[in-house]
Amino acid sequence: MTNWSAADIEKGLSVYSADQHHLGQIVAIYPESVRVRRGPLLFWTDRFYPYTAIATRQDQRLILKMSASEAGEGQWRKRPAYGKHPGDVLQTFYDRGHGVEDPFDPEQG
Repeated sequence: MTNWSAADIEKGLSVYSADQHHLGQIVAIYPESVRVRRGPLLFWTDRFYPYTAIATRQDQRLILKMSASEAGEGQWRKRPAYGKHPGDVLQTFYDRGHGVEDPFDPEQG
């Protein structure tokens, strides 16, 4: 499957990197991304991965296209939200680093 969406994902799925490292579990599903949480209570970390970063699903496992080191990079710590700041050029530039389709970019249309 190449076009992943919220309908294809469910909370509780385990998320793995392309090199088979466990990254956490899906705790929230958004229109453009999923929130993955890892770690013990009170010390967890959240990452937000866009649907374009998903390679495949195997039963209760979601496999990303990136390695564990790429998946741990800082850019994934913040959820992209184009609809909340369409006029904020700096924030829109930041969001583009997440690989989320940008509805305000005329070159993508």
